[in-house]
Amino acid sequence: MSLPAGGAPAQSGIVWLASYPKSGNTWVRLFLAALTQVPDLETMAGTPRGATAVAMLQQVLDISLRDLSAAETEALRPCAYRHLAMRNSGPPLPLKAHDRYRLTPAGEPLFPPEASHGCLHLIRDPRDLCLSLAAHCAVTVDRAIAMMAEPDYTPVSPSGASSGLVPERWGSWSEHTQSWLDAPMHRLMLRYEDLHADPLGSFTAIAQFCGLGDLSARVEEAIGRTRFDQLAAQEKAKGFLERPAALPNFFRVGQAGQWHKALTPAQQCRIEADHGPLMLRLGYLK
Repeated sequence: MSLPAGGAPAQSGIVWLASYPKSGNTWVRLFLAALTQVPDLETMAGTPRGATAVAMLQQVLDISLRDLSAAETEALRPCAYRHLAMRNSGPPLPLKAHDRYRLTPAGEPLFPPEASHGCLHLIRDPRDLCLSLAAHCAVTVDRAIAMMAEPDYTPVSPSGASSGLVPERWGSWSEHTQSWLDAPMHRLMLRYEDLHADPLGSFTAIAQFCGLGDLSARVEEAIGRTRFDQLAAQEKAKGFLERPAALPNFFRVGQAGQWHKALTPAQQCRIEADHGPLMLRLGYLK
């Protein structure tokens, strides 16, 4: 866990729940929803909203994005986030962000620091992440490893006004992770592995960073309500809005360290060759 200095936080701004996909973003969002007494997985699925939600962007901008190009839409996103932050009079607003931190075609930050309370940056060992990404995208592990190493990687997925989402640009795992480490804003970085090893400490830090005050009496309850077995059981009973159609279930394993048995030596070596310097910096290599 680290909390380096950054830009001054906007007190009612946006908390970017920033992560490369399959790094614990959904878990943290459901925890935050459970902490505010949202009753079940079906309701929690839409709370908080993602930064690429077309409906949210159109509502804030009061325009239709249907006929705009991807570049035109991206150029408008910082304006939407500034308006969203200005309208928010309550605690900081959490928004999921799988995009890497970058400048728009117009040269301004996609995620404006002045509209930001800060960045909750979630990271995960790429050797584990590739296994979840492969299952999530219905590709082989080797293909997932290649995706994670591709510079400026942009997922091929439905996007645009008709799909409900605007396009995302992830970049490689190293590009994505480094971009948010360098983002000029207040930041709390947490490793997926630490969420498992010290859930009480990690999730208490998350609640405090998100401006939710002293909720220590409710943190343990929210952790219990978002245990993997609880979420998997709710998904089995009611389904889960965010599950891709190709997946039998969204909540697959929810563990750290699977790579020790699941990856071949060649696959491990490739990931470490692709991302070794950053893995070393983040404590994933010695």
